[in-house]
Amino acid sequence: MNAILEGLLPIVKSAGSKMKQFFDSADKDVQFKGEIDLVTQYDVALERELTAAFNKVFPDFRVIGEESSPFDIGMQSGKVIYLDPIDGTTSFVHRFPFTCISAGVYIDEQPHCGVVYNPILNELFCAAKGEGAYMNGERIHVSNTDKAVRSLFATGFPYDKELRRKTVHKFAHMLDITQGMRRAGSAALDLCYVARGTFDVYYESTLRPWDMAAGIVIVEEAGGKVTDLAGKPFRLGLDYLLATNGKVHEEFLRELNSVK
Repeated sequence: MNAILEGLLPIVKSAGSKMKQFFDSADKDVQFKGEIDLVTQYDVALERELTAAFNKVFPDFRVIGEESSPFDIGMQSGKVIYLDPIDGTTSFVHRFPFTCISAGVYIDEQPHCGVVYNPILNELFCAAKGEGAYMNGERIHVSNTDKAVRSLFATGFPYDKELRRKTVHKFAHMLDITQGMRRAGSAALDLCYVARGTFDVYYESTLRPWDMAAGIVIVEEAGGKVTDLAGKPFRLGLDYLLATNGKVHEEFLRELNSVK
């Protein structure tokens, strides 16, 4: 196993055990970063714990965490761990079990490895460049769906209401041309569900690096494809992300770009 991934896994698993305990707690101190963008004391506590553990094991890496980094931060150079201590905080607050810890490692701006752990459903996804993608130790692969009309897609919506309205047109069009849509409320898990073949497609705009850093390498190592809406290889900090099984990628690029 990749040495960095081997170091990440026990740290994330340990934090996941605590996250699971917090999940059923009625004592969630909910604060608002925006009108509907939530944060709890558990997001902050888990980020501190994970950051301290990462700093100890990986002293030459910089940790970029959601709760301690500027919202508009983009791709960083050098050795970086992009950390979301609770991806899907709204789900976590409402006890909807699609929430997770996400940690993605990038070296010289290239995806290296990643871990996404949903301790509520006991789903541990991981991948390292060139070594394949796994869930709970079993190799996973993207689906073989080759047409939009047979595709199940996932997406999310921006917190900003004006931006949200602009996404509705694309969303309505996607509903018309596909088999259907599901929304888990966690970008990291949506990417992992593309990797394991549950979803054929996932797209979203205005994501932050910690939302997707781990999921991108997991999708790619499962045989999928991740680009921007121009079809170029995706880089953290770009606006629109499209992740697919590869077989429907060009069709979804055309359809998404056909709606302004």
